[in-house]
Amino acid sequence: DTADWATIYAASGFRVFPVTPGKKNPLYKNWQADATLDPAMCRQYFPPGTDRNVGLVAGEAFDAWDIEADHLARFSEWLYRNEYVLPEMPWASTARGGVHLLTKPTGVDGTRNLYLGGTHIGELKSRGGFILACPSEFTIDAQTVGDYTWVTLPPRLEVPEAPGWLRGLLERPVALRKTMPTRIASPDDAVAVLARLAGSITHAGEGRRNNYLYWAVRRAIEEGVP
Repeated sequence: DTADWATIYAASGFRVFPVTPGKKNPLYKNWQADATLDPAMCRQYFPPGTDRNVGLVAGEAFDAWDIEADHLARFSEWLYRNEYVLPEMPWASTARGGVHLLTKPTGVDGTRNLYLGGTHIGELKSRGGFILACPSEFTIDAQTVGDYTWVTLPPRLEVPEAPGWLRGLLERPVALRKTMPTRIASPDDAVAVLARLAGSITHAGEGRRNNYLYWAVRRAIEEGVP
């Protein structure tokens, strides 16, 4: 039942709080302060016979990458085309057919838009935000739109670091004229730029190199390396 799910989330370090049945608004105003990891409090928040939704506080134990249903096919094609592979992570199908991908917190405040090729495809839910989780449902005019269902659920809801290419979706698109790089004057200059960036990757330390590699590629392009 809902209380069982709430205690599972709490045991994994995800603070939980009750949400209005069938809706997305917290049941209590002070939900951020009152969200709990206490199993006894979970039982009080979700007593038998109630159909309250479950809210999980974002930005503490996890961030949620919320990809909207209308853009899910494009996101999947982008992953396939670039041979990006999602790490093992908790991810869920949302009530409207999108997905929630959970990673370690990024340090971002609030909710930030995600962009793919200049198109807004969803949001990152981080500090100050929350998501709904299984077995929550979303209704409009008493009609159930859909529910939240886990597709992949690693043991103890373990969350990985967000890959660098996933973090790249946070970059807000700017006008094309501002992003066209100036060409490097000579091959020697290009080698010098790449050598400097390679040095940053070398000293990034194990576990951080993928993120630094992604940053270095973008930086090379910005500095005019063809």
